Amino acid sequence: MIQFQILHRYSDSEWRPVTIVFNWAPNGDQQYFWPSFDEAEAVRQRLLTLLPYAELRVALAGTDIGDVDWQIREKLRFADGTYAPIPWHDEPWYRARHDEHFCHISQEQAGKIAFTENPAKGQADRQLVMSPGRYLNRFFSEHLDNDAIRDWCARLSVLLQEHTLKITQDADEIEDVYVGGPRSCMAHEASDFDGPCHPVRVYAGPDTALAYIGASDDATARCVVWPGRKIYTRIYGDESRLKLLLEGAGYNSGSLNGARVRRIPYDDSFVVPYIDAGGDLDDDGEHLVIGHGSISSGNTTGVADIPWCCPRCDSEGSPHETVYVVDGGNEEWCNRCFHDHATFCNHNNRYYSDDESFVTVHTDHDSHTVLEDDAEDFGAVYLEDRREWWASDCCRRCDASGEWFHAEDLTEYHGEWLSEDHLPEPFDDDDVSLANAHLLAYHQFHDEMAAIQADVARWQAAGERARDERLRRERDEAERLRLEALRRSIIEPPDGARPLRDRHEPPRISEGLRSVAAMTVPASAVISLPNESEP
Repeated sequence: MIQFQILHRYSDSEWRPVTIVFNWAPNGDQQYFWPSFDEAEAVRQRLLTLLPYAELRVALAGTDIGDVDWQIREKLRFADGTYAPIPWHDEPWYRARHDEHFCHISQEQAGKIAFTENPAKGQADRQLVMSPGRYLNRFFSEHLDNDAIRDWCARLSVLLQEHTLKITQDADEIEDVYVGGPRSCMAHEASDFDGPCHPVRVYAGPDTALAYIGASDDATARCVVWPGRKIYTRIYGDESRLKLLLEGAGYNSGSLNGARVRRIPYDDSFVVPYIDAGGDLDDDGEHLVIGHGSISSGNTTGVADIPWCCPRCDSEGSPHETVYVVDGGNEEWCNRCFHDHATFCNHNNRYYSDDESFVTVHTDHDSHTVLEDDAEDFGAVYLEDRREWWASDCCRRCDASGEWFHAEDLTEYHGEWLSEDHLPEPFDDDDVSLANAHLLAYHQFHDEMAAIQADVARWQAAGERARDERLRRERDEAERLRLEALRRSIIEPPDGARPLRDRHEPPRISEGLRSVAAMTVPASAVISLPNESEP
């Protein structure tokens, strides 16, 4: 009959069965046996709760391993240390399939895992070797996304010590890692930057350093660290593995603000790389201090910009937003000045200084801030009675005064809209027969005004007629006098001349005189001249 026993490490080379040496042994030299592997394993686990540092394992008692079925064989290999468990061995999603696969670290190929693909291969004692990422993706993709799979692969890599953590403050080594390692804005040759040297050389102490894995000229991952405070920053490249190594060494993610870096002057500025986890730098005369000043840490040229000063408060900082002035100019302000002293104009969708004059334009459901000079262009009118600016589509003019009022402040009377000052005086509304007293008063007022206007029109028409008649009489009188003078000059000769009747032939009228007479004498005013045949 197959039996199982629990062994404890007696020396580096010898394992002995559990006996009276331990408090849980039954008696004397009698060894203690269990009829199944699972029962023995359960007892081993309970014993470990009493002595967590004891080395115990389950083994067959007096039987060859070939005499047991393949699942017991695989369990015994884990129990006696033949198989090294993978990092996800105790995860619930894997435990549900452990007795199918018995997945373990491959003893044949470094960096890979081995498992039993199916029962037939288990009976034949054949294990399939596979990369950990492929195995997890094939069998557990419903439980793990790509990031989780990469993390478990990194854990296995660290467990196998495939990569070692390297931390350096040597400027040449730091430059080599950046140039030959993972890609980023700083991973270029020194000649690609504006300064006299590669900007990442400033990380060579006194407080900062570079952590990486792999060869210095072909690193698979890197990040800037602060060894004195065990702080690591953004990781480039194989993030999962480097993060595990750093955290295993006691590092935590954090900021570089306060850390000192090398001070390398260049022209009027300094050599500074793009810094992921820190603010602008300060110059203390010996080093540059991250996060304590205004020397830019956000450039990718390798050289810090000259500090920028806000034109409003004259303080060093960085520009935040453009602010306009009415005359058409603009300035870039810092964040504090912009939020404290700038106002948005809803007419032209720009920010202006609070020193400009703004008005609030009301609507029935909202309000808008607009430059006072642009209020009318915005479609607003000023209401004197309310002392407010309102959108014109909420207002209308009083038909009596022509002034603007809010539509709610006008009253409609017989098709016209009137303000309170132009409403007619009411009658006594106590009389039920005068239920429409205001309307009657309004109509009476307009009838009286219409009558006055009609009288004025008649007087004006009569005056026009009298003037026209006077002018006509004056013209007729002038014409009569002219014709009378003309007739006398023809009938009465000058002194010494013979009268017409004494002549043998009628007097001759010059052609010029005839033409003048024909043109000036109207037909109605022609007077027949006497001839010699008339008495």
